[in-house]
Amino acid sequence: MSAITWEIDEPGSWELEATHNPTPVTAYHQAIFGEQFPRAFAAGTAQIGILLSHFEPRFVNGFGYVSPRIVGAPAGATKPPPRLLFMLALKLHPEMRRRMRTAATVLDRKPWRDDVKTWESEVKPQSTATHLELQRMRPANLDDAGLADHLRVLHGNAGLQCYLHHRLSISGILPVGDYIAHAREWTGLPDAELLHVCQQRGGLETATTDQFHALIEALHDDPVAVELLDTGCPAAEAISALTQVQGRVGLAARGWLELTANRIVTGYDIVDLTAGEMPRLLQRTVLAALDRAGPPDRRLSAEQAARVRDRVPGGHRQAYDDLLAEAISVSTMQEERALFTDLWAYGLVRPSVKEAGRRVAGRGRIADPAHLFEASHEEMLDLLTCSAGGPSADELAERHAWRTTATSDMAPKHIGPAPGAPPPASWLPPAVRRMGTALDAAIQVKFAEPAPRNGASTVRGLNASAGVYRARHVSSSVRPTSRRSTQATSWSPA
Repeated sequence: MSAITWEIDEPGSWELEATHNPTPVTAYHQAIFGEQFPRAFAAGTAQIGILLSHFEPRFVNGFGYVSPRIVGAPAGATKPPPRLLFMLALKLHPEMRRRMRTAATVLDRKPWRDDVKTWESEVKPQSTATHLELQRMRPANLDDAGLADHLRVLHGNAGLQCYLHHRLSISGILPVGDYIAHAREWTGLPDAELLHVCQQRGGLETATTDQFHALIEALHDDPVAVELLDTGCPAAEAISALTQVQGRVGLAARGWLELTANRIVTGYDIVDLTAGEMPRLLQRTVLAALDRAGPPDRRLSAEQAARVRDRVPGGHRQAYDDLLAEAISVSTMQEERALFTDLWAYGLVRPSVKEAGRRVAGRGRIADPAHLFEASHEEMLDLLTCSAGGPSADELAERHAWRTTATSDMAPKHIGPAPGAPPPASWLPPAVRRMGTALDAAIQVKFAEPAPRNGASTVRGLNASAGVYRARHVSSSVRPTSRRSTQATSWSPA
């Protein structure tokens, strides 16, 4: 690449967002996320009445940066105006006034409940049906024009699913943040312990979970089928053999893979791998579940929840119970959103881009079929349909080399002036103050990137539950297929 510069030619303070994407992302993802994320997030914040509208995303050398956009403030503002002007704006600015009214009623309306219902009754079933239909298409059977049309359909669906995912983000995290903010004050316990308490007691339960449990139950009754998984043959062959078993095992295996195999599991981009492309992961997931005796023990979760509640002063326990119930009520939607929307949509893009890349490379337009993943959607179509446009083979090879070697350590944490402090909480009405505090807590506990704490002989990870566990590292039998998969993963058998 030419000399690397880190600039955003727009006002504001821009912060590196490396939690989800610690390496550069593709032009395909940049375009979809850049369009859909801000408008989806803004729709969510309007629903609860906070003054943060959205985070504006920009990409520099493939790395994502975000800058907050505040209702009523000029783009790029890094500090609030004097108090008198701020208070006048609250009374006179139409959108700020509307949001003040919205915030005043949000705790009575609890709009996240409606979003949970919409997710369960409309969004998830419709997204599932769309994806099941799309994954029946075989890209290799299409001519170039048909494949180009299919790529357009996939791109449109990916944009829609990205919007749906982020449209529900606020409802998926706000009740959790409200619980965390209050429980911190009442118990003094660390966020990780509080967050664990507000998860579903038995873990994530979805339609995919039902299929997975059905498979495990069927395998417990069929030791011959279990041997297919554990005979030492290649994992892909073992998984394929499992789907061909007659009766309950084959039916459950096909049902589980139908809902799981095409989801992205190693990141959030079209270059990341799906579960079906990692048969060893699927094999180990099933074998690990077979090794567990019986259903998950929910007693430990209940005991931990009781310990946390015991720390709450008596006068606040009813409020604590109510907040915890609201946080638990959104937990399944919060965890499912990506699985059933954009991760599935992006996974379905991969086979068609692979096929298009094979064709374009065969004509000598690119050096490697995988390099087509570095092109934008429009560039893919140009190269596939043999138009005069499109990037050169050298340019795509250069993009590939950068994306597969650069890490977020190379990118500045901020671009532009340092972010200023938000308006003092005392300037805001109580309802707006509470919603803002809840959102801040949720973002901090779920998305803040921790400082690395690894030593020469110690690796420390992020806790998925309370407690400290120590183990001796024996071997490196699991080899990540990309650097991204060692830092961010979204795999769940559910």
